[in-house]
Amino acid sequence: MAWAGGERLPALVQESFPTATRLSGDQLARRLGEGLDFEQLRAYQPGEPAARIDWRISARANEPMVRVHREPAQRQSHLVVDCGAAMRFGTHRRLKLTQALLAAHAFAASSLRQNLAVEIHGIGEQLCPGHHAAGPVTGQGAILQRLAELADAAGESSHDATLVDWPGLRQRLAQRLPAGSVVLVLSDCLSDTGPGRAIDWAPLAASHHLIFVSVADRVELDMPDMGLIAFESSGGARWLDTGSRRWREHFARRQRDRLEDWRESAEALGAAFLPLSADAEAADWLAEVPVALARAMGAAT
Repeated sequence: MAWAGGERLPALVQESFPTATRLSGDQLARRLGEGLDFEQLRAYQPGEPAARIDWRISARANEPMVRVHREPAQRQSHLVVDCGAAMRFGTHRRLKLTQALLAAHAFAASSLRQNLAVEIHGIGEQLCPGHHAAGPVTGQGAILQRLAELADAAGESSHDATLVDWPGLRQRLAQRLPAGSVVLVLSDCLSDTGPGRAIDWAPLAASHHLIFVSVADRVELDMPDMGLIAFESSGGARWLDTGSRRWREHFARRQRDRLEDWRESAEALGAAFLPLSADAEAADWLAEVPVALARAMGAAT
C-alpha cells in the first residue's frame, strides 16, 4: 500500500523534470559539456577541441565560435533511514523504524516514478550489513531488497549499539552527491540521537533538495498517566510524576513546540518537513506529503 501510494505522490523536485520519456538521461545536468541540448554560443577558448567550433557561425562573426551543450544526467534520490536505538521503539501498532521503512517504500516509489536513481542509506544499524557500495540504482527489485534487509533487522536489538554519526553522514553526502540531488531523512527529530538541528543541514540544503520526515510514537507527544516513573538517560535515572495533568500538558506543549521549531527552521532552508506518527496509516500520512512539499516550495520562494 505504501509503495502504491508513493507512485501517486507529486514530484519530489520540480526542476529538470523529464518531459518526454522515462529513460535515463532525460534530465539536464548542471554542468556543461557534450550533449544534445543546446545551451549557448561563445567565443572559442585556446586548448578546446577544434571539433566544437561552429565554422558557419564563426565565418559570420569573424572569430571562432563554439556551440556549448548541456550534458544529459539522471538526478539522484538518497533516502537516509535512521536505524538507531531511538527508532526501535513503539507502543501501539508498530515500531518507529517500521513506520520509517514504510515511508521509505513510498518515497522510493515516488522517486522511481520521477525517474530518479535511488540509494538507501541505513545508518545506525548494527545487525544489518548493507550494500553501501552499490550506489544509486533504478531497479525496483534492488531497492526492495535493500529495504527488506533493513526490515529484517528492525525488531532485533544490540547491546553494543553506538550513536549514529550524523556529522560524518552529512560530510560524506556533501562530498559525493551531485548537485540537485534529493536527500530524504527519515528519523526522529525529537530524539537526542536524531539528525541534530536543521541548521546543521544548511550546507546540503544549499545544493540539494532536502525532505525531513520526523517519526515519533504517540507517547512521545502525549505522555499517558503512568504515575511516578523513572526514565533512564545518559545522566542516570530521572523520576517524573506523570500523574500530574499539569506536567503532562506542559510536556505535550513542549514537544509540539519543538516539532514546530524544526519545521520552521527546515522550511527556512528551503526543505520540506513532515511529522509522522508511528501508528498512522499510509493512506492518512501520504495525504500530508503534498502539503509539506508545497509549504517548503512556498517558503523557499
